[in-house]
Amino acid sequence: MSKTAAEHGGMTENPSEHRQTGGVRDAIDEKLVALLSADARMTLTALARALALSRTAVQARMARLERDRVILGYRAVVAERDEETLQAVLTLTFSRRPCLPVVRTFRHWPEIREYFSVTGPNDAVLIVRVGDAHALSALVDRLSAVAGVASVQSAVVLRTELD
Repeated sequence: MSKTAAEHGGMTENPSEHRQTGGVRDAIDEKLVALLSADARMTLTALARALALSRTAVQARMARLERDRVILGYRAVVAERDEETLQAVLTLTFSRRPCLPVVRTFRHWPEIREYFSVTGPNDAVLIVRVGDAHALSALVDRLSAVAGVASVQSAVVLRTELD
């Protein structure tokens, strides 16, 4: 209830009292995140309509979710080209620590779809997509030449789902 309403004996609520802050998410935030996850290109108007909020309220929630690092970015999901492509899993072992400077050297190469820092005998696992076996061989050679990479092993993905 707003201070003004309380002073006048009224029971109207101040909507700003219900705004979430400090990283706390409510059901509307969760629905907003779900909508954006399904289609990051939804307009503010469409989001507002789906959430039964004003465009300004949706924009404020999006800004807060970005600030709180709930929403880390927006991206285009691109279909694979019709040409044959080869997917592989690469395991890397590093020869120096810390690993982050080594990883920064190759992390954003276009062939690398996912990067995982892991425990065990290997230091990293990469999911890569290349045009063919020759391109995979060239990628392995490029990675092996990076200062701080001790070894690279590859395994070609034969199937991506269970039959």
